[in-house]
Amino acid sequence: MTEVLDLALLTSRFEVLAAQQRAADAIDLLEGQAAHHGDEPLFWVLLGRALVMDRRFVDAELAGRRAVELAPDAAATQLTLLLALIGQRRADEAVGLAWSIVERHGEDADDHYWLSRALLARRRDHQDLVVAHQAARHALSLKADAGAFVQAAQTASLLDDDREARALLAAGLAQFPQDRDLLLLSGRIKGGDTVVGPREELVGGILRSSPLDAPAEADLASSPLRWVRGRLFLLWYHLLAFALLAIVHLPVPVLLGVALLGAGVHAALVVRDYRRLEAVLPPGYLREQLTDPERGRTGAAAYAVAAVLMLAGTVLAAVHPVPTPGVGDVLLVPAAVVLALGLLSVERALARLSVAGHAEDRRRQDYHLVRFGDNAASFRRYWLAALAGIVLVMVTAGTGGDATAGAGMLSVGILWTVKSLDLAFHSRGVDGGENPWVTGLALSGPWQTRQPVRARIQGARFLLTLLLVCCFTSFLGYGILIGGFIEGS
Repeated sequence: MTEVLDLALLTSRFEVLAAQQRAADAIDLLEGQAAHHGDEPLFWVLLGRALVMDRRFVDAELAGRRAVELAPDAAATQLTLLLALIGQRRADEAVGLAWSIVERHGEDADDHYWLSRALLARRRDHQDLVVAHQAARHALSLKADAGAFVQAAQTASLLDDDREARALLAAGLAQFPQDRDLLLLSGRIKGGDTVVGPREELVGGILRSSPLDAPAEADLASSPLRWVRGRLFLLWYHLLAFALLAIVHLPVPVLLGVALLGAGVHAALVVRDYRRLEAVLPPGYLREQLTDPERGRTGAAAYAVAAVLMLAGTVLAAVHPVPTPGVGDVLLVPAAVVLALGLLSVERALARLSVAGHAEDRRRQDYHLVRFGDNAASFRRYWLAALAGIVLVMVTAGTGGDATAGAGMLSVGILWTVKSLDLAFHSRGVDGGENPWVTGLALSGPWQTRQPVRARIQGARFLLTLLLVCCFTSFLGYGILIGGFIEGS
């Protein structure tokens, strides 16, 4: 016979199980008491939250609606229903309910926190992000707990306010230095490592105390991939810098010295950074991740091949400094192709890691969302590469052209073409309601059947612009490399 527990004791046992992430045990405990507390709103609140922990969101909604039926004006019952709606990705319903809760019970920090979470889940346009951040900051002003710091820092980062995101992260860790969510968030904020130090050591500590922590394992495994991605971009900038120098028509010994010095500095940086990262990761972990065919092997191999092509191309271009194309100039083009494909491979592996702990029915959609990007920071390095390419275009056009500069411009075109086609492919897998490039106007108009078409067109504007830039840069770079503007042609 099941022991009858009073609600106070039942709540205490539930809190212990929830803190230990034992959702199934919490559900068993509560369901065993249903016959004794079925008329108590608090019982249904506890059961609903246990079901949310177990990702049984449909059952959680039923429990939440039963709680609201018993106590329609209580914030706790409505929040339970809100959690279930957010879990089912019914974003508009969740936001509507969250606003209703805030209007009735605006003095509670949790109300503003969950309004921010609901708006972040919907993220229909930029305004949703702005209001989500405002709600998170208000929740933080009412109750400065670790979750409020995480939400405020995350929304600031999504708004590309990296300085505020780092300040909030630092303030949160000053009060909650061992909070796992704050530590893991540091990896998703630009410059987060400057706040927490070697994050790999901290995440490794989380895994030692909780070996089955999937988000922590994914965060740790992403470190080698981010290292490879950084080295690939560094090699890219090396190519562009050499192409820019080639326009100056330096003497052969000077240009050759620059090429070899650049290669040597790059190699020294790679060795130094590899040893530094290896020292903070578990023994053998870095090598294991870089040789894993599902994670870093393709990106690392692409980096090695591109580095060889880049060294050969820059050295041969240096000893052939005339404006006409040579073998070295031509070698820089396949180096750019390999670099672009290596970056694509690394981004795929990082996206797979980020959704590894998501529910099976949402994993594919979430993968597309991660690959599609959620803010400008998602493409910061690509914007910098494009800016370097624009500088090359301007300088080359003003000096009459050079084959090596043409190869550099063509490499930027290749990078952006690969990235743009990748974005176009993943945009097809993202619903209009979750597409961060689709404006709220396209989702709220009275078009009915025309609405999805209008939403897709608005979401494609940026991609179309990118493709035009790709075509212009690629064709102009090809023209300078092969025929157009070549001196003496």
